[in-house]
Amino acid sequence: MTYHSLQPSETAPPPPSPGQPTVPVQGPPPGPAGQPPPGGGGGSMMLTMLIVLLPFILFMLFTSKSQQKKQKELESKLKKGDRVVTQSGLVGKLVEMDQSRHIRIEIAPGVKVQMLKSAITGLDVEDAGSAKTKDDSSSDKK
Repeated sequence: MTYHSLQPSETAPPPPSPGQPTVPVQGPPPGPAGQPPPGGGGGSMMLTMLIVLLPFILFMLFTSKSQQKKQKELESKLKKGDRVVTQSGLVGKLVEMDQSRHIRIEIAPGVKVQMLKSAITGLDVEDAGSAKTKDDSSSDKK
């Protein structure tokens, strides 16, 4: 096994002579000629993140637009006498509508509740279907 000794030119620069202040080295170490210093490229990372997140942002935007469209369509189809279901789970008969954003729903005989039109999530089709079959069966008995 052979040992190589380091020459003074291969080591750090010589220490300053006594009485001279030391000056700290600033900036990155010099690289090969013509190459930028390491650590750049923050812009490419931002671009990559934007490309990855853009589909999710667009998906959320289009989903909310379609939900708004469906809600407006439902509100336009509502008429007095419809059985409706609200966001809170109340089921009742629509008894009063005006051009503003409010409606009145009868949730029990004589109990009317004022709500926002936007609180209606849909028509109560399950009860409407069972009510029709009850009506059909009662008319058959007559």
